[in-house]
Amino acid sequence: MSSEMKAVPSRHIARLDVVRAVAFLAVFSFHLTARFSRMGVPWHKLFRDYSVWPRELFFLLPVAFGWLGVALFYVLSGFCIHYATLGRKTPFNVRDFYWRRFLRIYPAYIVVVFVFSLLAPWLPYRYFNFWQVLAHVLMIHNFLKATIFGIDGVLWSLAVEMQFYLLYPLLLLLARRWMGLDRCLVLSLILNVAFQLFFSFREDSWTPIRTTWGFPLMTWCDWIIGACLADAYVRGTRLFPRENLWLILSGLMLAGSVNFKILNCQSFLFGSVFFAVLLQRYLAVRAPLQWFERLFIPLGMISYSLYLWHEPLLLLVNKWGLDHHLFTTPLRHAAIELGMTIALVLPLAVASYYLLEIRAPAAIRNFVAKRKLTAKPLPLPGVVVESPLRDV
Repeated sequence: MSSEMKAVPSRHIARLDVVRAVAFLAVFSFHLTARFSRMGVPWHKLFRDYSVWPRELFFLLPVAFGWLGVALFYVLSGFCIHYATLGRKTPFNVRDFYWRRFLRIYPAYIVVVFVFSLLAPWLPYRYFNFWQVLAHVLMIHNFLKATIFGIDGVLWSLAVEMQFYLLYPLLLLLARRWMGLDRCLVLSLILNVAFQLFFSFREDSWTPIRTTWGFPLMTWCDWIIGACLADAYVRGTRLFPRENLWLILSGLMLAGSVNFKILNCQSFLFGSVFFAVLLQRYLAVRAPLQWFERLFIPLGMISYSLYLWHEPLLLLVNKWGLDHHLFTTPLRHAAIELGMTIALVLPLAVASYYLLEIRAPAAIRNFVAKRKLTAKPLPLPGVVVESPLRDV
């Protein structure tokens, strides 16, 4: 893969909205079932113990691994960011890139932080104080065990995502001047293994969603896989030439990693490879979207806001249902919690999308542009000598 980056016409890819919707539904389903399944299928020695899963909800067993939707989000993010860069006709500008990413992520994010900070007394936080809020405002809460899942359990991945953006100019520099994007991927894989070994001596390495996954260099390789996929897509080549073989091997490794303790620490990576192969195949389809695919597009468009709001609302609904003794069976638990949460989160996400993802960034841009136009030049130091040609 060459380090040269050719400019191509940037265009929206509707299928990416479909994939965004699928990724969100996977995470949402995992958080939904986590209430009555004790956060997924537990371990028995070195393997998963599926006997504890509720029999009447056995058809929901695949969503116990819906946390892998975060890995899919990382691959998607790497693809979209690098695809947009390849489509730019102007040189890459670091300040402009950071500003656009800030406006895309932060307005909706900070509103969610403050709303659920106010609702903290009704949410199951380990502790809540000024430092918890400050860590989230600065988006550094992913580095500390005490704050990584505070306020809103999904926000740790947004902090990691923002740190990927901070690393992206470095990735471009390395890819263009020294080693190419493919070698950057190899370097990120080496970092993944190195930090995996380091963290394995510091905490339980059998749980994939844990503090170490909040360290960006652990999962940077997942993001770079998406960037490599975008590079291949723009060039009209394939990142995974033997697609079926890659699909089988990565699928087997993924299945093994989520069911075998020794490999479980790399389930995010195997999931990212598996999803990247599927995404490559899906984007290669030239036929128009089917009717059922088009149903996912509106959901994919508001998936960011849905992702931000859904888990604390699930927790609040779950608490309310338990307090009123509504969850007599796992099936009733799932049905009531699903219906009530959708009724709450869907209108909130739609409002968040229009107000905080579209209107707020546009208003901030307009405000900044007006300030620049109306800003008065600073007076120069010293004596000002007026020109005799001032009226010419």
